[in-house]
Amino acid sequence: MISNRRDFLKSTVMAGMGLGMGGVSPLALVRGLSAQSRELLPPGILPVVILRGSDYEMGYQYGQQAGGHIAANARASWASALQRLTHDGVRRALKANQHFIQRHTPENIEIMKGMAAGATAAGFPLAYEDALMMNTVLPNPETSHYPPGAEEAELPPRKSCSVCSAWGSATKDGRLIGMDTVDGGGDAFRAVIIVAFPDEGHNYMCGAVAGEIGEHFYMNNTGLFIGNSGGGASPRAIDSDYGLCWANALPHIVRFAADATEARDIMVSFPINFPENFHFVDQGGNAFVVEKTAAIQAVRSSGDFGEEDFLFSTNTYLHEDMAVTKFGPFVEEHGGYDPYSSPRNLFLWDVLHNYHGQVDEEFMKMVLRFPGDPPPYPPPGGWDAKICRPTNGWVSVVVPHAGDEGVANVCTGPAGRVIHSSMASDGGEMRTSYRVVEGTHTFYRLRLAADPKAVVEQAGDDARNDIATAYAELMHLNFTDTGYEGLEELYSEANAEYYQGSLARDRALLGTGQEALKHFAAAATLYTRSQAHARQVYEALVPQPTSPTDLGLRPFGGAWASWETRVREAPTGDGG
Repeated sequence: MISNRRDFLKSTVMAGMGLGMGGVSPLALVRGLSAQSRELLPPGILPVVILRGSDYEMGYQYGQQAGGHIAANARASWASALQRLTHDGVRRALKANQHFIQRHTPENIEIMKGMAAGATAAGFPLAYEDALMMNTVLPNPETSHYPPGAEEAELPPRKSCSVCSAWGSATKDGRLIGMDTVDGGGDAFRAVIIVAFPDEGHNYMCGAVAGEIGEHFYMNNTGLFIGNSGGGASPRAIDSDYGLCWANALPHIVRFAADATEARDIMVSFPINFPENFHFVDQGGNAFVVEKTAAIQAVRSSGDFGEEDFLFSTNTYLHEDMAVTKFGPFVEEHGGYDPYSSPRNLFLWDVLHNYHGQVDEEFMKMVLRFPGDPPPYPPPGGWDAKICRPTNGWVSVVVPHAGDEGVANVCTGPAGRVIHSSMASDGGEMRTSYRVVEGTHTFYRLRLAADPKAVVEQAGDDARNDIATAYAELMHLNFTDTGYEGLEELYSEANAEYYQGSLARDRALLGTGQEALKHFAAAATLYTRSQAHARQVYEALVPQPTSPTDLGLRPFGGAWASWETRVREAPTGDGG
């Protein structure tokens, strides 16, 4: 066993933490930066923000707790917008978006006003317009319909992702399990995990690019799971227009919808401004994907394409009414229209259909690590992209609960260490890369508990458990083993973060109001960092499942089942 550990350490720990820069660890160089310099870097483990109170108060707390990342994202948003619009053009577009927010999700106006005030008070000047910019999509003004009266208003008054869910007969214990990825261009996100306890509406948790009111995943304390993925490009200009961005629509729904049916109905009523897929599942097994653009929409349910207690959605559409928004025909039986993201749809169909009844949290984590076969070169007709891909910004496995036991497992960047390049239908190659500072490839666990104190206490308990698990494996090594020193450093860091988290928790318990919440958020962030680093130590010694066979299941692509995913050679025989 120790020899196996040593072999694995030689190929992973020394490669990931290896010496350079004249014998100085790159990790040490990053840790040696000043706090101000490190604030400029995207976090390698997503920090937690905890919000409670009125809309304005929650916005203020958000700005106060994540002001540095929010300000950096605001600058990037303005820099991008001003590449194609004038400053006056941007303000005009912001007013158009504000028009729809005021009409459909007015609580978000107060959240953005509070965010600007909180970030500014924390030393990161932010205007309301900056917060609004990060929660809108600015369509082409030449082909969009400007809402009447919006231009006279005052101020104030982006993606490719994969989602699936399984429940009932599809999972080992019948519980609802959701999987969600947020993908980008390969650069790390300045992002956070939000745990919110609003005065009005349901308690909820979600991921967000810092400054967005929400991105995805989402779950609330009624047990509702929400995923989101872009709908892909359309040949029609009318499919993008002024309207609501996901960052305004979905936070409203997770707060005010009690189940998937209500969520679906609210989304159908919203004027969305960009092609999207909205994925809703509740504890009763009600499950829908609303496929929607600014001009057309359709709803599909579990079972419409042969799914039995599961559902999937990526960056294209499956409903026949949406074919007019796509460039190509339907791919296979479950790929959707045109080839852009069809390989991911086919893969999700294959793993959820062929491994029906075997899905649990560890299975979903395996899916997020699964690299598939290395792509052939040159690629005959393109490389099949799996869910584990170079562009994963953060990935999550979510187990919602009608109460205070909902859990999110969150990994910053791809969960898999082995990531193959893939090729999109437009010929663009996603080359193998990993641009996460101090990344871990590990999940931390956060519970949507009854109140901020309970959230933090559970995160601390989980950190202690992960530290103990890591210790049990690390102590099989000694100083002469290759890589031991690096792992011992990580183990010590996990312990240090645990104790720092406990100090922050104590400050919160002794404080009140906004100050207490700020310390609770710091404690949750430190405890979850401790978890991720302890898991990094453990997983360097005990490699985690990256394929169904690692979980004792039959091989992916084997002759025992039919597959829509392209596989090189299907294994044969009784086990294949």
